[in-house]
Amino acid sequence: MAINLGSVSGTDTPYKTGAYTVESNDKNTLSMTGYFQLLAAQLQNQDMSNPMDNSELMAQMTQMAMVQSLTTMTDAMKNSTAVNTQTYAASLVGQEVTMAVTKENSYGQETPVDVKYAKVEWVDFTSGDPTIKLEGDDKIYSLGHLVGMGRVPNPFKDQTGESSGTEGPGGSDDSDKPTEPGGDSDGEGGPGTV
Repeated sequence: MAINLGSVSGTDTPYKTGAYTVESNDKNTLSMTGYFQLLAAQLQNQDMSNPMDNSELMAQMTQMAMVQSLTTMTDAMKNSTAVNTQTYAASLVGQEVTMAVTKENSYGQETPVDVKYAKVEWVDFTSGDPTIKLEGDDKIYSLGHLVGMGRVPNPFKDQTGESSGTEGPGGSDDSDKPTEPGGDSDGEGGPGTV
C-alpha cells in the first residue's frame, strides 16, 4: 500500500509557509450539552460510599459556564472585527491611496519593492478578505498591501534614495515638495503674494 505524502502534510508543497490549526468539530469540542451528559454519567456511576462533593460540582459548572461565555465573546469579537474591516475597506472607494507593489523573492514570498498611487475603483468582499481594484490597474490587491491614505512617501526606497518601480498614474512623484498656502511650489504668483 502506497502512502501519498502530500496528503499527510496537508499541503501541496513542503516549502509553503502558513499556520495550521485544528478546526473545531463534534469530536474535539465539548459543548454544554456534552458536559451535562458527562456530568449525568458521573453522578449515576459515582461511588455511594464516597459521593461527589457539591463544591466540586459547582466549580465544574462555573468553569464550563466561563468557557462558554469566553467562546461567545470570542465569536462576537471576530464578527465585529470582520464588520469593521469591511466598513473600512468600503470607505476606500473613490479615495486616493498608496498601495505597495510587490515582487516575488527567491524564496517565493511577496516582498514590497515600491508603491503605486491611485484611486480605489471598487472593493470586493466575496473572497473572504476584502480585495481592492485600483483605477488604471488590472491587478487585484489585498487590504494588506495598503500603505496609507493619500500620497504616503515611499518607505521602500533603496539606500540611494531611488525608487525601484512605478511612481503612479501622474508620472513623477511631486508629493514631497512643499507648497505655499497662496501659490504654487516655487512661491511665486497666486493670490496672497506681494
